[in-house]
Amino acid sequence: MPAWPQLEKTLLKVLIPLAGIAIVFLVARMRRLSLRDDIGLKTPPLGESAVWVLVYAAWMLGTNYVMYWRGPWDFSVWQKSPLLIDVLRVLAVGILGPIAEELIFRGLLYGRLVRTRLGVRWTIILLAAAFAVLHTAYTPAVIAIIFVDGLLLGAARYRTKSVYVPIAMHLLWNLYAIW
Repeated sequence: MPAWPQLEKTLLKVLIPLAGIAIVFLVARMRRLSLRDDIGLKTPPLGESAVWVLVYAAWMLGTNYVMYWRGPWDFSVWQKSPLLIDVLRVLAVGILGPIAEELIFRGLLYGRLVRTRLGVRWTIILLAAAFAVLHTAYTPAVIAIIFVDGLLLGAARYRTKSVYVPIAMHLLWNLYAIW
C-alpha cells in the first residue's frame, strides 16, 4: 500500500487537471458557448490530423535528439513506486494534464481570442507564450521548445478546426516525456 503523503500528492496531480476540464465545460455552459465551434470539440479531418501528429512527433524526437531534453530512459523511479502511484502519475501527467491544457488553451481561450482584434496569428502566438510561461520549472532552452510546441498546437487547432488534434499531439509528447 502506498504511503499516504505520496498518494495524496499524486491524487492532487490527478484532481487539478480534472478541475481544469470541469471549469472549461462550466464556463462554456455559463457563457452558452458551442462545444463544437467555440471549444473545437468536433471531428477533425483524418488525413490532415495524421500529418499534424507526424510533424509533431518528428519535432518531438528531433528536439530530443539535438537537445536531449528527455534525459535517459530510467525506469527505476517507476519500479520503486507502488503500481497505483505509477498509474495515477501516468493518468495525471500523460493523459489528463494534456487534455486540460489543450481544452483551456486551444479550446476555450483560442475560441474566445481568435474572434477579437488579435486574429488567428496573434492568438496562436499569445497562447503559445502563455503556455511556455506555465512551464517555468524547465531550462530556458526547453521553455523555447515549449513555445514552439504551443505554436504547432495552435496551428493544428486552426488548420483542423478541432481541439482533438492538439490534444492527441500533446498526449503523445507527455507520454513520451514521462517514460
